Amino acid sequence: MKSLTPAQSLVLLLFAGVAISGWFYGIHWKRVASGDLFSSEEKLMIRLQDQIRSLTETNANLNEQLKAYSEETEVTDGAVPPKIPAPGSNIPPVTAPVPTQLAPALPSRPQKVESH
Repeated sequence: MKSLTPAQSLVLLLFAGVAISGWFYGIHWKRVASGDLFSSEEKLMIRLQDQIRSLTETNANLNEQLKAYSEETEVTDGAVPPKIPAPGSNIPPVTAPVPTQLAPALPSRPQKVESH
């Protein structure tokens, strides 16, 4: 059998090194994706970010409803302004989507995937 030249050995070792580093990199990101590497502070930050997003959406909905209500009662030139309803009268409530939870929960852990 013919021995490898130094250049061929170098190329072979480079390919082997890239393959092994890619394998380790894949294992690392598989653990990150499954949530094993999140600390309790990071999990809390994720929940807070979800809660901020939910509150931002609720706020945008309420602003749209307020804008629609103010456009309905807007005074035009020469028109009589609408009367302010007396306290206790039937005023239509402004409804907003009520969150189902106080704080969003983290998704359940993914299933383990067997790789060969």
